[in-house]
Amino acid sequence: MRLRTYLLRRTIHTVITLVVVLVLLFVLFRLMPGDPTRFFTRPNQTPADRDAILVSFGFSHFEPAPGHGYRTFFTPDEDGTYQFNITVTNATRAPGRAVSVTLYLAHSYWFQNAQKFHQVSYNVTEAGSSDAWAFQPGDTLTLITQTFRPVNLDGWENMSASAFISSRFAPGTATVDLGTSTLDVDEHHNFTASFNTTGLGFGVYDVNITYRDIDNSSKVIYSYASFPLNPSEIDIRPFAYPAGEAHLAIVQPPGKIVSPTVNITGPGGIGHVSMDVIGPDGRLLQGDKALTRPTITVRNNVLEEFVVYMRNMLVLDFGKSFYTRQPVWDEIAKRLGPTMLLFGSALVIGSLLGIGLGAVMAWRRGSKLELGTIVVSLFFNSMPVFWLGLVLIWVFSVSLNCGSTPSGEAVPCFPLGGFGGFQPHTGVPYQGLDYVKDVLWHLVLPLSNLIIIGLAGSILLMRNSMLEVLGEDYIMTARAKGLSERSIMYRHAARNAMLPVVTSIALSVGGVISGGVLTETIFTWPGMGYYLVSSTLAQDFPAVQGAFYLLALITIFSNMVADVMYAFLDPRVRL
Repeated sequence: MRLRTYLLRRTIHTVITLVVVLVLLFVLFRLMPGDPTRFFTRPNQTPADRDAILVSFGFSHFEPAPGHGYRTFFTPDEDGTYQFNITVTNATRAPGRAVSVTLYLAHSYWFQNAQKFHQVSYNVTEAGSSDAWAFQPGDTLTLITQTFRPVNLDGWENMSASAFISSRFAPGTATVDLGTSTLDVDEHHNFTASFNTTGLGFGVYDVNITYRDIDNSSKVIYSYASFPLNPSEIDIRPFAYPAGEAHLAIVQPPGKIVSPTVNITGPGGIGHVSMDVIGPDGRLLQGDKALTRPTITVRNNVLEEFVVYMRNMLVLDFGKSFYTRQPVWDEIAKRLGPTMLLFGSALVIGSLLGIGLGAVMAWRRGSKLELGTIVVSLFFNSMPVFWLGLVLIWVFSVSLNCGSTPSGEAVPCFPLGGFGGFQPHTGVPYQGLDYVKDVLWHLVLPLSNLIIIGLAGSILLMRNSMLEVLGEDYIMTARAKGLSERSIMYRHAARNAMLPVVTSIALSVGGVISGGVLTETIFTWPGMGYYLVSSTLAQDFPAVQGAFYLLALITIFSNMVADVMYAFLDPRVRL
């Protein structure tokens, strides 16, 4: 079989294996008992954030919300009344057929001076209606004010109140007499008056209330409310307000954000809805700010969820970590370096030592060297990795000291853990050769832990494979040809005996990505293993899913590479 044909077949097998692995991961992470979306709930998480995460992972999808609403969001940054001019255009594309209408919303925001105004509250209502945004010129409105604990009105006994209603842009003003009252500091004092808005035009109006001390003519003015006057349904034709839906509204989510909303229909549908934001000082803060249809999340069925999942996995889009808010790829990339350094070094050094010692043991079978090596190898092979790590820390980081600082503090032979690279007392990063030396100093104990634990398997596997190869006929033929023992051992026996060892090494490459969970955890080595443990304990769904997938991916391709290497190690293997 040609190499090209073999590689093509192996690629097909690899793709099939990868699809099977993805399906198994989908079953593990998505079809587990209970609702897997419970892992997506975090403290201080807004519903919008959770919906966006569920959509990105394929659990849900966005659909237009029921109704005919359009909305946007705005954050006020200073005290005062904001005017929102909303322009609605229909969707027709015929020349001369496009029409538009302008509607108004008002928002009074008092944050910095809220303490000043807490003594007075008032609101504007339409008689017999609760829809404050449906006010129209000519409606009769009721203005209600209330004073309580007037601590800044010391000495006032008899008080009168009036309201001045005006707009910076719309025509017309109105003055409303709210009446008089005798003050009592321990009681509330209400002022109520109705007034007709005839003569006022479309737009946003401020309400300024003046309190006067009747006895000495002192006065205090409060400006704390506003209201809009909008066209009636007849005036906005061919547009219309859908029945059962609020005409205009401002929704106040938690915090400082406000959400202007309009529910409206038009001939041929609504084409464009935009908003101009006018600040308290009359400046245009934002122009042509688009309002869009609000969306809701709808749960996907299993098939839809699987399609999104496969698409994300195939393009290696793992999403963002729930805790760091950073892409999982970035989080993994920061940990690949320390993991490759630790486990790559352990893999190379352990493999070379295992192959060399295993070959020597098999060649000198029956000797004391073989017996002693087997006993020591089996002893360490049966030792728990966490126990050996703790022993190394206790001996070389706690019990033994290999020097002292200028101030007389004892310096352990090796640090307790970490990656190093900076001075422990000052936090100043090392530079150049000092940085390399410090990282290698921190590397010694976790590297020794991995090599000691993993060395036994390579030695015993190589020894057994060598013993089997030494009984083959071609070894006897090599001896009969008069080849040297060294040539027979290394060029004939060891090369063929390495086949199962190469397979073991190739499959263990996956450990470079998984990161030796216990070793990295014990020595607080900032690699993939520690990241996988911390992400699992924290239920960081994207991080765990991405780490598992990369582990499977590297293992699959390592197995493929091992199969191809067989042909170069053993002439008997034909592709």
